[in-house]
Amino acid sequence: MEPRRDVAVSPASHIVTELGLSVAIDGPLAVGRATVVPEVCVPGSVALRTSVLATWADVITGTLCISAVMPRIPLTLDLEVQVFEPPVEGDTVTIEASVVKLGRTVMVTEARFAVQGSTAPAALALASFIASPDPSHIFPPDFRPPLRQEPGRLSMPFAERAGCAVSTPGTAEVPRKPDGLNSSGGIQGGLVALAAEEAAASLAETAVYLRSLMLRYLRPFAVGPARATAERHGDACLVHLDDAGVDRLSALATARLADAPRLRPARA
Repeated sequence: MEPRRDVAVSPASHIVTELGLSVAIDGPLAVGRATVVPEVCVPGSVALRTSVLATWADVITGTLCISAVMPRIPLTLDLEVQVFEPPVEGDTVTIEASVVKLGRTVMVTEARFAVQGSTAPAALALASFIASPDPSHIFPPDFRPPLRQEPGRLSMPFAERAGCAVSTPGTAEVPRKPDGLNSSGGIQGGLVALAAEEAAASLAETAVYLRSLMLRYLRPFAVGPARATAERHGDACLVHLDDAGVDRLSALATARLADAPRLRPARA
């Protein structure tokens, strides 16, 4: 059978799988684990990028939602990440994810992040999903949700690997690449989060991380690149994300900036 032209075909290596997350599904729960390496940290800092937390959350919660809507493909509707204490280089991060509401049209999930050796929670993510309204967005007949996903490893910094570039302060773009697509053929939501993060962070004079990131996806980034334009108000940023190929607003984001640690802090 030939692959569908309107649904992404996974290349041998995908940017998201290189972010180091292993996932195991056990009924209604999912558990993930990853080690924070320099390539996923904020440049000039030891702090993990919030866009990586967002990507991990999108992957692990989205995997939980697949069975509920098969053969249709779930699409991320919104994604919120609140960082209480950013994981840093060398930390082992564990993620516990679950579906908190399974409605007729919307599925709501949560993912809790913890750092091994710390009693304090590191971050919390909330995400909601819908089944794609496009009837062509379906999984192949022989597709089965993966119960276990093994981690890969980035060979270069995340933004470089994704091809994300800041053209001017407040503006960043992520191209549409075959190894950066979701199951429906659009730019993967975590890479959209990366564009928002880079646009917002480029407005700061020092290394910053996002202590909160809230994304609302309006439509798929089907053509690309995903262009993020940020405006800053104090420590808060509003980001508009356009599918530049069709000049159409495709997502909105808000973010709050905080100084990124340059040295590994003591854990409680």
